[in-house]
Amino acid sequence: MSSSSENRKKASTTTTSSSSTTTSKPPAAYASKRDWDTIEREVETELEKEKPEGEEALNKLFKDIYARSDPETRRAMNKSFQTSGGTVLSTNWGEVAKADYEDKEQRQAPAGMVWKDWEGNKLPQKESGD
Repeated sequence: MSSSSENRKKASTTTTSSSSTTTSKPPAAYASKRDWDTIEREVETELEKEKPEGEEALNKLFKDIYARSDPETRRAMNKSFQTSGGTVLSTNWGEVAKADYEDKEQRQAPAGMVWKDWEGNKLPQKESGD
């Protein structure tokens, strides 16, 4: 039994001696030596350089407008888009506050389309000028 206690003592002294020889630098969180902050900045600059095309570009434009706008403009964009069924997007709250996009006389579907209810019945709408 004395040999096993001697082995434990040797193991404990080995552990303490190896820990005292290490530097005061804390262990790295990751095994890799990469600077993740630099990589993140590089990815962000690459994404900024990319130019979206088509519908993606249009959606990005609307997102940028919404992100940089004041609360009144955001409210105008939300109300005009939601109440018109997605046919109007306005940033002018003075105009949108007065407009009733759900009014039967003001309702207008995009060119070539018709307003219908959930059952498929055609709804009255303003006649287009084309």
